Amino acid sequence: MIAALLLLAQIAPLPADPPPVETTIAAIRANPTKFDGRVVRLHGYVNKCRGMDCTIDEKPTSTADGRGQSLFIASDAKFDAILAPLLPTYIEFDARFSTQCMVEVCLDRAPVLTIVTLRGVVRPEPPPFENP
Repeated sequence: MIAALLLLAQIAPLPADPPPVETTIAAIRANPTKFDGRVVRLHGYVNKCRGMDCTIDEKPTSTADGRGQSLFIASDAKFDAILAPLLPTYIEFDARFSTQCMVEVCLDRAPVLTIVTLRGVVRPEPPPFENP
């Protein structure tokens, strides 16, 4: 009986993770409990990302009315290394959202968004052309 259950457990497909929820920073800020624990797909600007300060913002910092609403991005060495030479930049990613650091104080880089997949990185302005 136990052998049969083990055999069935090996054959049974694992349930697939639900697809990411495409949303906006404003929608998450308006109703954070709706997204808690879910993987969300966001796009926006990362104007700076170093030390304890890394956020995804609605707008670039160069806009007259500021960067708009933002959410903290959890510490991730690989993510930081990829973005460092491109900042400021426009990105799209999938991340697991957590309300924990939105309702209580977190002492490290707040894990509001934990990166699952970096989908795209686009510099807002092309690098300057250099002559040899």
